[in-house]
This record gives sequence, structure tokens and C-alpha cells, in this order.
Amino acid sequence: MTAEQRRLKRTRLIERVRTVEQRQSALAAAEAETQRARLDAVSAKTRALAAHYAASRDATDAQSLRRSGTMSSHLRDLSHMAERHAQDARDQSEASMAALARNERRRRRAEEDYREAASVLREKLAAR
Repeated sequence: MTAEQRRLKRTRLIERVRTVEQRQSALAAAEAETQRARLDAVSAKTRALAAHYAASRDATDAQSLRRSGTMSSHLRDLSHMAERHAQDARDQSEASMAALARNERRRRRAEEDYREAASVLREKLAAR
């Protein structure tokens, strides 16, 4: 096997590895985006519930007023926690998308290297 053939084989292997990396990165980015959307929805729902309980003025006695206030407070705390989790998921999603873009560039470069090595080998074989 000549040096050009070994180089072609090596660049083909690198191209396949980069393709697998790119697919895995795309899957991770999709999962991160799904998780972000889910946590955004949870955050919005808990905010809406907290606002509903905070706006509720139908308490008939002190105990029901206290329960309503406590429920509103707990929901507000849950809403803040859900918002923090949603923000973490957004950050993770952005990082995954950046990794996907990086891996796509690497895959394209490996594909170009393979094409170049193949054309060099074809030219050398045609010259013989």
C-alpha cells in the first residue's frame, strides 16, 4: 500500500468518525432543546399558578387567607426554581448548539480532506 493509499484510508476513517461525532452532537442538541422547552413550560405554568393564588381574594376567614398566602408563596418559590432550571437548560442548549456547529465544521473539513486525498491518488494513478 502506497503512502497516498494509506493517507486516503486514514482520511476516510477520520471523515466517518467526524460524521458520527456530528450525529451524536445533533442528538444531544435536540435533547437539550427539548428539555429547555419542557422546563420553560413548567416555569410558565408555576408562574401562572402563583399569580392566580396571589390574586385570589375569596378568602372567607383568616385560615383560608393564610392557606392562600402560603400556597402563593410556595408556588412563587417553585416558579423561581423552575426559572433557574429553565435558564440552566437554555445555557446547556446553547452549548450543545455550539458544539454541533463545531462538529459540523470538523466533519466538513474531514470530508474535504478525503476528497483531496482521493483526487491526489487518482491523479497519481492516472499519471502511471
